[in-house]
Amino acid sequence: MFKAFKTLVLALCLIASPLSLFSQDLNSDSLAVKLLDQVVVTATKNERKQVQTGKVLSVINSETLRRSSGQSLAELLNRQVGLNINGAQNNLGTNQDVYIRGAGTGYALILLDGIPVCDPSNLSNNFDLNLIPVEQIERIEILKGGQSTLYGSDALAGVINIISKKTFDKALEGQALATYGSYGTWKGHLALGGQNQRSSYSVQYSHLGSQGFSSAYDEQKQDNFDRDGFVENNLSAQFKHQVAKGLLLKGIGNYNAYQADIDAGAFVDDKDFTFSSKNLLGSGGFVLDKKNLRLTVNYTYNATERVFQDDSTSVPLNAFAKYARTDYQGKSNFIEAYSHLNFGKKVQLLLGLENRHQNMSQVYNSISDFGNYREELTADFTQSNLFSSFASLSVANLGVFGFEAGGRFNQHSAFGSYTTYNLNPFVFIHRQLKAFANWSSSFKAPTQYQLFSIYGNQGLQPEVGTNVEVGAQWFSKKQSSQLRAVYFVRSIQDVIIFRSTSGPPFGQYANFDQQNDAGLELDGQTQWGKLKVGFNYTFVNGKVTTTLRPNQDTSYFNLIRRPKHAFNFNLGLPITKKWDASLAIRAVSKRIDSYFDSNTYSSREVTLDPYFTVDLYQEYRIKPNLKVFLDLRNLSNAAFFDIYGYNSRKFNFTLGLSSKF
Repeated sequence: MFKAFKTLVLALCLIASPLSLFSQDLNSDSLAVKLLDQVVVTATKNERKQVQTGKVLSVINSETLRRSSGQSLAELLNRQVGLNINGAQNNLGTNQDVYIRGAGTGYALILLDGIPVCDPSNLSNNFDLNLIPVEQIERIEILKGGQSTLYGSDALAGVINIISKKTFDKALEGQALATYGSYGTWKGHLALGGQNQRSSYSVQYSHLGSQGFSSAYDEQKQDNFDRDGFVENNLSAQFKHQVAKGLLLKGIGNYNAYQADIDAGAFVDDKDFTFSSKNLLGSGGFVLDKKNLRLTVNYTYNATERVFQDDSTSVPLNAFAKYARTDYQGKSNFIEAYSHLNFGKKVQLLLGLENRHQNMSQVYNSISDFGNYREELTADFTQSNLFSSFASLSVANLGVFGFEAGGRFNQHSAFGSYTTYNLNPFVFIHRQLKAFANWSSSFKAPTQYQLFSIYGNQGLQPEVGTNVEVGAQWFSKKQSSQLRAVYFVRSIQDVIIFRSTSGPPFGQYANFDQQNDAGLELDGQTQWGKLKVGFNYTFVNGKVTTTLRPNQDTSYFNLIRRPKHAFNFNLGLPITKKWDASLAIRAVSKRIDSYFDSNTYSSREVTLDPYFTVDLYQEYRIKPNLKVFLDLRNLSNAAFFDIYGYNSRKFNFTLGLSSKF
């Protein structure tokens, strides 16, 4: 009965779509998006139209975010071309690994309003996507390829710039959201803000709670695995103040705290194992605008506390099994100053300085039959400060030709100096066909843990990458349609791995491997009247070359949990003037995973089956400022592993109400 209902809903949707299509004027361009005139900021750290850059950049706009209130940030990113977010389909609170074009986790740099954010206590230094609610985002810009010249360390495969929701238009406005859905999940969001001639402000609060489901898969069908719940609170505030003509002060603060119940491992339940995270972020700065000069200064402080606590007696562990707790703390200070010098309307020079300071601590406590055990690690990044200077020249639309060229000098007190570069020429023909190429180098500095832990190696060198992209993008005459194809090749040298050693501590981090990846991206979108259609396809292949013994190298495919093929399709369905719907389809090819069997204490490779999901979103506008929406996900109730031994979401729904006041 239930399956029949879902099938009926899907059938009605598919039947309604062509009827809606033919009810529109297919030649209408009144609502068509002018794609070339879309303004982006990530490509050059300043406002530029898409027509003025040859970089591979995708935008998730406010309309898409509006239709994603029932989803997480990871779910939203997981549908974008070239991206795979492992864990996005799992229980709330799952650790989410960001893969751009198949590159390993830690090679994607997360930006918040253009400023790098990270967690120094994390092995890979990557930022937790669970910390950012979708409701607080205005838009997202995804810039792929090596971007270390503009954004420094960790931007080896690309950057994801999450741009905060802007302040309100009136003196005082508000927004409210309430949702309820599967697994006992509910969310509340409230935002207040306003502006006058010189100042603007906003304050936002979000709460998310869920009873969840068992994170671990019950392979033996024992039916005694408990549900793993999740609760999160987020508070943010921002302001802008025009001090004088051409001088703008700005600031933002964000506090997030969440706790998730987790399990002991793949196929292994745990009744009282928890993970909690607290994050405090504060950022401030100013923008000085003169006739041909814009000077920007930013400072950001970011502090994260993470705690894993397991006092379970229901799962047999090792000798330290009665109680175990690990506390991680990471703090980072980031400051940058850069200026844009304009020489006419088409030539721009960027000059900048940047400094990163990080520290971390890790404390492990356990209680066993052998007594109490404590291990403590503290690493201060003042021993290995990272200072950079960078420059970039952009020339756009001189006839049909444009380019960007730049370089960055990095001085790291642990490994010394390293220089990156980028070159990006492009040609534009009749505002319809853009051909481009990108050649760039990039790097990732060794993390705190890799340098200073018991397994650390202060002689580590940075992981360095070379990226090459070639592609073309076609636009329709009215700019309501576009089609883009990109081929990319990436090589990473001095990949840091963990190597076993014969003596204590029986392991150490070392620069050892070489990673080579290549792939193809296709994406397109079109609009006829109010009907919108989009798709993307990603192919990626990769191998690692490692030395088994002197003068003997071996290469093999190693893209763990990353599909070679991924396809996404979405269709906007205007049904009536007040009722809109959208259909999203995702298909993922088989993957490989590495599974550690706690019973045999051995690892083995497993193959994860391909899967196919269909989602349907609908919203009905009761009043201009009041709407109700229903988000149905995984309509076919597909069961699959994104991570071997862990449950993914089957059919689930979110019902919500949103209003402006």
